[in-house]
Amino acid sequence: MEQTFDLASLDPALLACLPTELHPISQLFLGYWLDGTMSTPEFLRWFHMPNSDYLSVAQCLLAVVAGA
Repeated sequence: MEQTFDLASLDPALLACLPTELHPISQLFLGYWLDGTMSTPEFLRWFHMPNSDYLSVAQCLLAVVAGA
């Protein structure tokens, strides 16, 4: 199920949420979430696992996708 995900293809509003260097596992989970492979609850559970600082990043991404 591994895939490559190009962060450069993201909407600028989503890019604004991301740290300068995103952990590769979190990048993988982000790609799975955005392509519908991973549900939002799964994304929120696993995205921040490599770095707890990503909790706020996940919330920012969710807010952008939800249009908040």
